[in-house]
Amino acid sequence: MLRLFTAIALLSATPAIAQAPVDEMVEIEAGAPITIRPDRAYLVLRVHKPKGAPKFEPVFLRVPTAREMDGYRAARAEAFAKAEPGLAKDREKALAKKAAAEGAGQKFSGQIPPVPSLDAFNFSYGGILNVNAVDNKRPLVRGDPDSLFLVETVPGDFVLYGASWAMGPAGLHICFCLGTVGFTARPGEVLDLGIFYADRAKFKSEVPELAAETGFGPSSDTPGYLIAGTVRPVAPGGPVPPVPANISVKPVEYRAVGKFFNPNASGINRLVPVPGVLAYQGGKVIDVKTGREASGAYPFR
Repeated sequence: MLRLFTAIALLSATPAIAQAPVDEMVEIEAGAPITIRPDRAYLVLRVHKPKGAPKFEPVFLRVPTAREMDGYRAARAEAFAKAEPGLAKDREKALAKKAAAEGAGQKFSGQIPPVPSLDAFNFSYGGILNVNAVDNKRPLVRGDPDSLFLVETVPGDFVLYGASWAMGPAGLHICFCLGTVGFTARPGEVLDLGIFYADRAKFKSEVPELAAETGFGPSSDTPGYLIAGTVRPVAPGGPVPPVPANISVKPVEYRAVGKFFNPNASGINRLVPVPGVLAYQGGKVIDVKTGREASGAYPFR
């Protein structure tokens, strides 16, 4: 699994959490034995690649638990307590330079650091990796146009966070910050997420599911290509994933997730509407199941 961030801010400033870093999501590749662990959840996903389009990878975020958040806050407070004297000293030095320059009739061109505070503290946290992309190079079944992935993951509540290019350094190239979907993956459960579609928004996509929200031209570049994406659950009676017959696969129950803030992505977009789940009304993200505006703050109600 491609590791993207060790700390993030999302969904009411939800970061990655402190403990020994582990691979939260691991693709099970072709030929590898499939064993369902009771302490892990499993995601089945098809990634559609249109002919002539670049390869894109879906990016998922696991929402930290309350206990994990407590650990993060404690680590952040401890780091701030250690850094505060130095931050205060840097601010005093900058203020002294400013006063000296102005006293000499000169313009002060430097910057004055803010008053040190926990809220403003720039804390880079090396905790667990709760943001991951499904690695295009590691499918269970390589196909054309759809490749199928089986991913073992830490259970929890997830958000389809964005998309990344399947080339070059891993990163959150596009965040679906303006509306997306989430789901819950329970321990010992194999969940079928359906099909992930992605294409460049710059050109009119030949994928019907993306056609309405592509073809925006070069003004949509961010400065790289803006990525349009969506998901579609597999219809009842659809093809069964190639997993052992004794393993039960459940269809996903997507829920709408409203707007949230993320400063780390190269660009932002909204997930193309998902029938029966996610829609838009003007600037509002609509939870189709309830008819109400969707929340971007966990637990998304």
